[in-house]
Amino acid sequence: MNISGILSINKSGMNGLQNNMDNIANNIANSDTTGYKSRNTAFQELVNNQTTAEEVNLTSGTSLGLNAGVGVNGESIAFTQGSLQQTGITTDLAIQGQGFFGVYGQDGQLLLTRDGSFKRDSTGQLVDASGNKVAIDATIPETSWPSGELSVASDGSISIVNNGNSTAVGKIRMYLPQNNEDLVSAGNNNYTVLNGDQLQVMTNPNIKQGYLETSTVDLADSMTDMIATQRAYQMNAKALQSTDDMFEVIDRLAD
Repeated sequence: MNISGILSINKSGMNGLQNNMDNIANNIANSDTTGYKSRNTAFQELVNNQTTAEEVNLTSGTSLGLNAGVGVNGESIAFTQGSLQQTGITTDLAIQGQGFFGVYGQDGQLLLTRDGSFKRDSTGQLVDASGNKVAIDATIPETSWPSGELSVASDGSISIVNNGNSTAVGKIRMYLPQNNEDLVSAGNNNYTVLNGDQLQVMTNPNIKQGYLETSTVDLADSMTDMIATQRAYQMNAKALQSTDDMFEVIDRLAD
Protein backbone atom coordinates (compact mmCIF):
# COMPACT_ATOMS: atom_id res chain seq x y z
CA MET A 1 0.00 0.00 0.00
CA ASN A 2 1.40 3.43 -0.93
CA ILE A 3 1.26 6.66 1.04
CA SER A 4 -1.83 7.92 -0.78
CA GLY A 5 -3.60 4.74 0.35
CA ILE A 6 -2.68 5.54 3.95
CA LEU A 7 -4.09 9.04 3.48
CA SER A 8 -7.31 7.52 2.19
CA ILE A 9 -7.59 5.29 5.27
CA ASN A 10 -7.05 8.27 7.60
CA LYS A 11 -9.62 10.32 5.70
CA SER A 12 -12.28 7.58 5.82
CA GLY A 13 -11.64 7.07 9.52
CA MET A 14 -12.02 10.76 10.29
CA ASN A 15 -15.20 11.01 8.19
CA GLY A 16 -16.71 8.00 9.95
CA LEU A 17 -15.79 9.31 13.40
CA GLN A 18 -17.25 12.73 12.54
CA ASN A 19 -20.52 11.04 11.57
CA ASN A 20 -20.48 9.15 14.84
CA MET A 21 -19.78 12.35 16.77
CA ASP A 22 -22.76 14.06 15.09
CA ASN A 23 -24.94 11.08 16.01
CA ILE A 24 -23.82 11.13 19.65
CA ALA A 25 -24.42 14.89 19.84
CA ASN A 26 -27.93 14.37 18.44
CA ASN A 27 -28.61 11.73 21.10
CA ILE A 28 -27.44 14.05 23.87
CA ALA A 29 -29.57 16.90 22.51
CA ASN A 30 -32.62 14.60 22.61
CA SER A 31 -32.01 13.12 26.05
CA ASP A 32 -35.15 14.91 27.31
CA THR A 33 -37.27 14.42 24.17
CA THR A 34 -40.45 12.43 24.82
CA GLY A 35 -40.42 8.99 23.19
CA TYR A 36 -37.00 9.52 21.55
CA LYS A 37 -35.03 6.38 20.70
CA SER A 38 -31.24 6.52 20.77
CA ARG A 39 -29.35 6.13 17.50
CA ASN A 40 -26.15 4.20 16.85
CA THR A 41 -23.77 4.58 13.92
CA ALA A 42 -23.08 1.36 12.01
CA PHE A 43 -19.62 1.04 10.43
CA GLN A 44 -18.34 -1.30 7.75
CA GLU A 45 -14.89 -2.18 6.44
CA LEU A 46 -14.18 -0.77 3.00
CA VAL A 47 -12.55 -2.76 0.17
CA ASN A 48 -9.94 -5.22 1.42
CA ASN A 49 -6.89 -4.85 -0.81
CA GLN A 50 -4.75 -7.95 -1.21
CA THR A 51 -1.03 -7.26 -0.85
CA THR A 52 1.31 -9.10 -3.22
CA ALA A 53 4.75 -10.55 -2.60
CA GLU A 54 6.22 -7.77 -4.76
CA GLU A 55 4.98 -5.15 -2.28
CA VAL A 56 6.11 -6.82 0.95
CA ASN A 57 8.30 -9.77 1.85
CA LEU A 58 5.80 -12.64 2.06
CA THR A 59 6.58 -16.31 2.33
CA SER A 60 5.31 -18.58 -0.41
CA GLY A 61 1.56 -19.14 -0.34
CA THR A 62 0.97 -16.35 2.19
CA SER A 63 -1.54 -13.59 1.49
CA LEU A 64 -2.07 -10.40 3.39
CA GLY A 65 -5.14 -8.16 3.13
CA LEU A 66 -5.05 -4.49 3.95
CA ASN A 67 -8.37 -2.72 4.26
CA ALA A 68 -8.97 0.68 2.72
CA GLY A 69 -10.50 2.20 5.82
CA VAL A 70 -13.99 2.30 7.30
CA GLY A 71 -17.27 3.67 6.04
CA VAL A 72 -20.59 4.50 7.64
CA ASN A 73 -23.10 1.78 6.85
CA GLY A 74 -26.09 3.70 8.14
CA GLU A 75 -27.81 4.37 11.40
CA SER A 76 -29.57 1.92 13.68
CA ILE A 77 -32.35 2.91 16.08
CA ALA A 78 -32.60 1.16 19.43
CA PHE A 79 -36.34 0.62 19.93
CA THR A 80 -36.09 -0.25 23.61
CA GLN A 81 -38.78 0.66 26.12
CA GLY A 82 -38.31 4.03 27.79
CA SER A 83 -39.36 4.75 31.35
CA LEU A 84 -42.88 6.07 31.93
CA GLN A 85 -43.22 9.43 33.64
CA GLN A 86 -46.52 10.47 35.18
CA THR A 87 -47.82 13.89 34.14
CA GLY A 88 -51.47 13.74 35.14
CA ILE A 89 -52.47 15.40 31.86
CA THR A 90 -55.38 13.53 30.26
CA THR A 91 -54.12 14.01 26.70
CA ASP A 92 -50.64 12.64 27.53
CA LEU A 93 -50.41 9.00 26.48
CA ALA A 94 -47.59 6.48 26.78
CA ILE A 95 -47.16 3.03 25.24
CA GLN A 96 -46.13 0.19 27.51
CA GLY A 97 -44.60 -2.47 25.26
CA GLN A 98 -44.85 -2.72 21.49
CA GLY A 99 -46.62 -0.46 19.05
CA PHE A 100 -46.71 3.09 17.69
CA PHE A 101 -49.20 5.90 17.57
CA GLY A 102 -50.14 7.06 14.09
CA VAL A 103 -50.29 10.71 13.07
CA TYR A 104 -51.05 12.23 9.69
CA GLY A 105 -48.51 14.71 8.33
CA GLN A 106 -49.42 17.89 6.50
CA ASP A 107 -49.37 15.94 3.20
CA GLY A 108 -51.66 13.25 4.62
CA GLN A 109 -48.86 10.69 4.96
CA LEU A 110 -49.17 8.31 7.90
CA LEU A 111 -46.29 8.70 10.35
CA LEU A 112 -45.48 6.51 13.34
CA THR A 113 -44.36 7.85 16.70
CA ARG A 114 -43.85 6.88 20.33
CA ASP A 115 -44.33 10.49 21.44
CA GLY A 116 -47.75 10.67 23.04
CA SER A 117 -47.67 14.32 24.16
CA PHE A 118 -50.96 15.16 22.45
CA LYS A 119 -53.52 17.94 22.89
CA ARG A 120 -56.92 18.90 21.50
CA ASP A 121 -56.83 21.75 19.01
CA SER A 122 -59.37 24.53 18.56
CA THR A 123 -61.65 22.22 16.54
CA GLY A 124 -61.56 19.48 19.18
CA GLN A 125 -59.29 17.11 17.25
CA LEU A 126 -56.50 15.24 19.02
CA VAL A 127 -53.17 16.40 17.55
CA ASP A 128 -49.45 16.20 18.29
CA ALA A 129 -47.13 19.12 19.07
CA SER A 130 -46.76 19.88 15.33
CA GLY A 131 -50.51 19.94 14.76
CA ASN A 132 -50.60 16.55 13.03
CA LYS A 133 -53.88 14.72 13.54
CA VAL A 134 -53.72 11.52 15.61
CA ALA A 135 -55.07 8.39 13.90
CA ILE A 136 -58.40 7.60 15.58
CA ASP A 137 -61.28 5.33 14.63
CA ALA A 138 -63.99 7.77 15.70
CA THR A 139 -67.56 6.61 16.26
CA ILE A 140 -68.49 10.26 16.75
CA PRO A 141 -66.64 12.93 14.71
CA GLU A 142 -64.02 14.58 16.90
CA THR A 143 -65.41 18.02 16.18
CA SER A 144 -68.75 16.82 17.63
CA TRP A 145 -67.46 15.20 20.81
CA PRO A 146 -69.44 16.28 23.86
CA SER A 147 -67.84 18.46 26.50
CA GLY A 148 -66.26 16.68 29.43
CA GLU A 149 -63.05 14.95 30.50
CA LEU A 150 -61.17 12.76 28.04
CA SER A 151 -60.74 9.17 29.19
CA VAL A 152 -58.52 6.68 27.38
CA ALA A 153 -58.55 3.00 28.33
CA SER A 154 -55.46 0.79 28.07
CA ASP A 155 -56.71 -0.67 24.77
CA GLY A 156 -57.08 2.83 23.29
CA SER A 157 -60.85 3.14 23.67
CA ILE A 158 -61.83 6.80 24.09
CA SER A 159 -64.77 8.11 26.06
CA ILE A 160 -65.88 11.51 27.30
CA VAL A 161 -66.94 11.65 30.95
CA ASN A 162 -69.33 14.39 32.07
CA ASN A 163 -71.13 14.42 35.43
CA GLY A 164 -70.51 10.71 35.84
CA ASN A 165 -71.90 9.87 32.40
CA SER A 166 -69.50 8.26 29.94
CA THR A 167 -69.92 8.52 26.16
CA ALA A 168 -67.82 6.27 23.91
CA VAL A 169 -66.48 8.34 21.02
CA GLY A 170 -63.84 6.17 19.34
CA LYS A 171 -60.55 4.33 19.68
CA ILE A 172 -56.94 5.31 19.11
CA ARG A 173 -55.49 3.31 16.24
CA MET A 174 -52.20 1.66 17.18
CA TYR A 175 -49.77 0.23 14.64
CA LEU A 176 -47.22 -2.57 14.72
CA PRO A 177 -44.68 -2.83 11.87
CA GLN A 178 -43.39 -6.19 10.70
CA ASN A 179 -39.88 -5.25 11.75
CA ASN A 180 -38.79 -2.18 13.71
CA GLU A 181 -35.45 -2.26 11.88
CA ASP A 182 -37.26 -1.29 8.68
CA LEU A 183 -38.49 1.99 10.14
CA VAL A 184 -36.91 5.15 8.75
CA SER A 185 -36.67 8.40 10.68
CA ALA A 186 -38.92 11.09 9.19
CA GLY A 187 -37.86 13.87 11.57
CA ASN A 188 -39.72 15.39 14.53
CA ASN A 189 -39.58 12.05 16.36
CA ASN A 190 -41.65 10.35 13.63
CA TYR A 191 -40.98 7.30 11.46
CA THR A 192 -42.08 5.90 8.14
CA VAL A 193 -41.97 2.31 6.90
CA LEU A 194 -40.01 1.14 3.88
CA ASN A 195 -41.95 0.53 0.67
CA GLY A 196 -43.73 -2.81 0.70
CA ASP A 197 -43.70 -3.24 4.47
CA GLN A 198 -47.04 -4.00 6.04
CA LEU A 199 -48.45 -2.36 9.15
CA GLN A 200 -50.64 -4.31 11.51
CA VAL A 201 -53.37 -2.49 13.41
CA MET A 202 -53.09 -3.64 17.01
CA THR A 203 -56.22 -4.95 18.69
CA ASN A 204 -54.93 -5.02 22.25
CA PRO A 205 -52.26 -2.37 22.89
CA ASN A 206 -51.23 -1.19 26.33
CA ILE A 207 -51.71 2.57 26.67
CA LYS A 208 -51.19 4.52 29.88
CA GLN A 209 -53.14 7.76 30.13
CA GLY A 210 -51.53 10.62 32.02
CA TYR A 211 -48.02 9.32 31.35
CA LEU A 212 -45.25 10.00 28.81
CA GLU A 213 -42.44 7.72 27.70
CA THR A 214 -39.03 9.24 28.36
CA SER A 215 -36.02 9.20 26.02
CA THR A 216 -33.91 6.03 25.96
CA VAL A 217 -30.66 8.01 25.73
CA ASP A 218 -28.22 7.16 28.54
CA LEU A 219 -26.31 10.39 29.13
CA ALA A 220 -23.42 8.69 30.93
CA ASP A 221 -22.90 6.22 28.07
CA SER A 222 -23.23 8.98 25.48
CA MET A 223 -20.62 11.15 27.18
CA THR A 224 -18.25 8.17 27.40
CA ASP A 225 -18.79 7.43 23.70
CA MET A 226 -18.15 11.08 22.85
CA ILE A 227 -14.81 11.12 24.70
CA ALA A 228 -13.71 7.85 23.04
CA THR A 229 -14.73 9.14 19.60
CA GLN A 230 -12.89 12.43 20.14
CA ARG A 231 -9.71 10.59 21.09
CA ALA A 232 -9.97 8.29 18.07
CA TYR A 233 -10.49 11.32 15.83
CA GLN A 234 -7.41 13.02 17.29
CA MET A 235 -5.32 9.88 16.69
CA ASN A 236 -6.44 9.76 13.06
CA ALA A 237 -5.67 13.46 12.67
CA LYS A 238 -2.13 12.93 14.01
CA ALA A 239 -1.62 9.97 11.67
CA LEU A 240 -2.81 12.10 8.78
CA GLN A 241 -0.38 14.86 9.71
CA SER A 242 2.49 12.34 9.94
CA THR A 243 1.64 11.00 6.49
CA ASP A 244 1.55 14.51 5.11
CA ASP A 245 4.99 15.17 6.64
CA MET A 246 6.31 12.06 4.88
CA PHE A 247 5.01 13.42 1.58
CA GLU A 248 6.93 16.65 2.19
CA VAL A 249 10.15 14.71 2.88
CA ILE A 250 9.72 12.69 -0.32
CA ASP A 251 9.10 15.86 -2.33
CA ARG A 252 12.28 17.44 -0.98
CA LEU A 253 14.34 14.34 -1.74
CA ALA A 254 12.90 14.22 -5.25
CA ASP A 255 13.97 17.80 -6.02
